[in-house]
This record gives sequence, C-alpha cells and structure tokens, in this order.
Amino acid sequence: MLDIKLIREKPKLVQKSCKDRGYDIDIKQILKLDEDFRKLKASADSLRSERNKTAQEINQLKKEGKDIKKKVKEAKKIPEKISKTEEEMNAVLSQIKDMILRIPNIMHESVPAGDESKNKEIKKWGKKKKTGFKVKPHWQIGEELGIIDMERAAKLAGSGFYVLKGDGARLQRALVQFMLDFHNKHGFTEINPPQIVNAKTMTGTGNLPKFEEDLYRTREGLYLIPTAEVPVTNLHADEILNTSELPKLYTAFTQCYRTEAGRHGAETRGIFRLHEFEKVEMVMIVHPEKSWEALEDMRSRAEKLLELLEIPYRVLVLATQDAGFASAKTYDIECYAPADDRYLEVSSCSNCTDFQARRMNTRMRTQQGNVFVHTLNGSGLALPRLMISILENYQNEDSSITIPKLLQPYMGGQKKITKK
Repeated sequence: MLDIKLIREKPKLVQKSCKDRGYDIDIKQILKLDEDFRKLKASADSLRSERNKTAQEINQLKKEGKDIKKKVKEAKKIPEKISKTEEEMNAVLSQIKDMILRIPNIMHESVPAGDESKNKEIKKWGKKKKTGFKVKPHWQIGEELGIIDMERAAKLAGSGFYVLKGDGARLQRALVQFMLDFHNKHGFTEINPPQIVNAKTMTGTGNLPKFEEDLYRTREGLYLIPTAEVPVTNLHADEILNTSELPKLYTAFTQCYRTEAGRHGAETRGIFRLHEFEKVEMVMIVHPEKSWEALEDMRSRAEKLLELLEIPYRVLVLATQDAGFASAKTYDIECYAPADDRYLEVSSCSNCTDFQARRMNTRMRTQQGNVFVHTLNGSGLALPRLMISILENYQNEDSSITIPKLLQPYMGGQKKITKK
C-alpha cells in the first residue's frame, strides 16, 4: 500500500496515478478522513493529558487534606470521553485503511500510460520455424496423441480444467524439474509452501480486498492461492531483516487457482485459460536501492529459460492499466504459438517496490533506522501455456512431437511423443 505521508504531501500525483491506472479513487475523501483522524487523535491525547493532570491534582489535594469530591467527579467523566473519542478515531482509521488498501501502486515513469493497446514491445527473440504442413492447435494434437483430455476433465470438475495423460503428464513434470533445477543452480532457494492461506496473507500481496471475486475461498475463510507469489512473498511478513540477509531469492512450484471472474467463456478452447494450472514462480526480496537492477535480472532469467528451450518469444512493457495492482513496472514475456500465429503470456515479471512490504510490514535494518524492503515476483515459467508452445513449435508432419533436447534427459532419454 502507499504511505499516507505520500498521499498527504503529493495528492495530485496519487490522484493522477489512479486515473492513469483506471481506478476511481477519491483522494480528497481520504485526506478529509485523515484530517478528521488527526483531530480526533489530538483530542484523545489532550484528554489523556487532562486525565493525568487531574490525577495529580487529586493527589495534591489529598496531601493538603482538602475536599477531592469535585475533582473525582470530573475525573470519572474523562475515561468515558477518551473511550468515545478512541472509538470514533478507530472507525475513521478503519475507513482510511480500507480506502488506501484499494489504491494501486505508483507506476515507474518509464511505463506507458493507457490500456492494453499501449503495451510496448521492446524485444523479440528467435526465428519462427517454417514447416511444409499446417500446424495443428495444441488441443487437437493433444487429443490425437492421447496426452490431453478436456472431455474427462469437464466430467470431473466442469469447464476450465484439464487432464494430462501419459507423455503429456511426463512432459509437464520434465518442464517443472528443468525449471526448478535452473533456478536452484542460480542461487534460488526452493520453497514448498501452503497452497491455502489466510486473509492476512492475501492482503499482504494485494489480492485482498480488491480482488476477492477472483479467489476461491473455503468454508473456514481461507483462500486457495492464485500464485506462489502469495505465500512465498509473505514468508517474511512482520519481520525485520538484516541487510546482510538480502537479497532473498526464492522459487516454488505450485498449483494456482483462479475463478477467472468475468473472463470465462473467452479463449477457453484447450488449455489456454483455466481455473487450476501449474506454475514455477520466482520471488525476490531486495534492498530498495537494488530493485530495478533485480527486475532486469528476473526478466533475463525468464527469457533464458525460453532460449534454452529454443522457443521464440517477445517482451512487452505493460501499460499502466494492464499492469498488476501491486506492480510499479511489469514485463510480460510471451512465447510464440504457431497454430494461431500469436504470442502467449508465459511470465510476468514485476517490481512491486515497497508496496507489498508495507502491507506485510517487512523491513530491513539500516543505520538510519528500519526501512521497507522491495519485493519482486515473476513466473519462471508458467504452465500450461508453455506446453501449448512446445506442442505447436515442436510438432512434426506425422503429428508426433519432438521433445526439446534439454528435456530429453528428464524423460528418460525419450526423443518424441507419438500416438500410442
């Protein structure tokens, strides 16, 4: 969340940021509530001072042997006034907090303003393979090879789910292990976190209260995670870290659960948009002065995975209205899917600056005092869109799939997926 001091000192900046990001937030109302809160706090402080002064006066009157009835009567009224003032103060503070929690992060100056159409392509890598045959879409080739079963998935759970079978399940497992090995080799600590978390944890990363409709909630009031970013970033909630401990580099493979509220029905054929999917995540917790450097490093890691798999991709800087709520800047890395001649998002790498750290109360010690750390997150990489790209880029004319060379050792030396 944003610092209330920033809202007080630069309300026009915050209001413009909200407008650029497509959020209708009344900053003037927050400032009015903040002013009310400070007046109530001053009143409560004054009443406490009066209570202490009256107690001293009563003690002095006792020492002098004088009548204390009048002062005692006055003193008895003060706690009730304090209680009432604090109650009003807490009610106003609750309103302020709720409104601030709904304000998105301030975007970096390099981010283009506007909606999705303003996203800026900054890089393309790899050559699109030329074939002498028409590439079949992933869902068709997957069904023909018997490695994707959408029909039985719908029977089990409804639309928005999928079943991987045989070599399809093995290929995904190979991808997961390959990516985890890559991150572990480069200093990331692997985490196997809970995939059901409490509301405080969801609030820490910015998923609550704004996006509750996108989340699956249990009867006990817990939430299924939409990404490993949520539990892994919150590992250090309410902690003060030593500078020497930074950066914290984490990776995790988890299931991800999203209702896709308002989106289901669009582009749902095959395994493109799902309620449950798998992802390998990267999380960085860094010194505030190192976060922009860390963002470029995170982006390069996501790109390197696609380069190792020899899959063409492009990189976009997301515009203000397309970037995530907690992000100050986001790169989308999109892998190429030839069947429909389009790019599919396979990683979003975001610098959230101190936005999440404030919500989680995660700080670091410095000589000048404790300051909030910066947090970053990115897919490294997301499935199953990566699977889509492999099934289409590595497709052969006989409808077999060549397994990428780096994945063959993870599949016991198998070189192709063919119809059984």
